[in-house]
Amino acid sequence: MKKKILLIGGSSKVGSKLIEKLDQKEFQIYSTYFKKKISSKKNNLKQFKLNLAKTENLSKFVKLIKDDLSIIIFLSGILKGKSLKQFNDKEIYENFKINFISQIVLLRNIVKKQKKNCLVIFLSSISGRRGSYDPIYASAKGSMISFIKSISKWEAPKVKCIGLCPGLIKDTKMYKTFKKDRLKKLLVQNPNKEFLNTEDLAEIICDIIKPHWRHANGSIIDINGGIF
Repeated sequence: MKKKILLIGGSSKVGSKLIEKLDQKEFQIYSTYFKKKISSKKNNLKQFKLNLAKTENLSKFVKLIKDDLSIIIFLSGILKGKSLKQFNDKEIYENFKINFISQIVLLRNIVKKQKKNCLVIFLSSISGRRGSYDPIYASAKGSMISFIKSISKWEAPKVKCIGLCPGLIKDTKMYKTFKKDRLKKLLVQNPNKEFLNTEDLAEIICDIIKPHWRHANGSIIDINGGIF
């Protein structure tokens, strides 16, 4: 029987690369998108439109997922790249909804109806570990780390939780917002002298969802080339 896997933010660069790599024989994939579906020839993929900024839609979405899930992966995120004084109130609330609140609401609603154990992977950020010029994004990602630690301790073995904290990921939307001089500076700071790419991050996730990684329950894994 195929394992059921849910990707929140599956239409992202990382998500679409991950979908490419997931074995059709092993997984039934449920994936969400915001604006448009990804183009895929896989017959084991079902895609659902979901806007994390609209929390009233979350319970409706959960009802569409009829099966017990083996793996849930949260890949969604939004980065404004602003300082605190540049944010308006609406943007602060929206940022926390997308980067944190809606994700934990979704998980709560899914877990409530789950009968089987599941592994949950959250994509946090280096910003959640060491802070950022954008303090709202960093705060949301930092809150996610505390949430992961709590869930992994108090909800296991039904829910095992692992957090990934990547640095800047090459060729993503976020990467393309950075100016060339800023990218050069970040590259100099990286001991590996290269940015993480979507191909490698997808491979890392494919490794971590294997059964023996259950012993990493509660782990927060830095993937940034040694910057932090």
